[in-house]
Amino acid sequence: MNVRKRLVLFTAAVTVSGGLVAAPSATAAFADQHSETSATVLKAPKDCPKGYLCVYPKYNFKGKVKKVQDKNRDLRKYGGAFNAPKSAYNNGKKCKQAVVYAKPNFKPKGYKLNKGTGWKKIGSNLPTLYSNSWAGC
Repeated sequence: MNVRKRLVLFTAAVTVSGGLVAAPSATAAFADQHSETSATVLKAPKDCPKGYLCVYPKYNFKGKVKKVQDKNRDLRKYGGAFNAPKSAYNNGKKCKQAVVYAKPNFKPKGYKLNKGTGWKKIGSNLPTLYSNSWAGC
């Protein structure tokens, strides 16, 4: 097969599958269209102990981590990464998902992060993380 034909076939394959390859996972549905966010199964960051949802002020799990273990109605008093979350990791034990909310009192819509996964880059749809709960316990 000549190079030109291979290039045409490759381009067609990328075009046909592009939507599938580029689609973010369902757990990262909160990521805005300009973000590169997707939930990825990763080894837990060293500073994120088992049983916790860890939130970071910088991308790729960097900066001073904020950790939560229970259901929290209002995280504003803790400040730090909750005021401007850039990445998060769910290292929970018993529940299947951590659910995070931009506002206190579990509002407006919660975004689910599966256990054992992390968001390396949080999009603009979650400018703050002021409450959390757990699902699938």
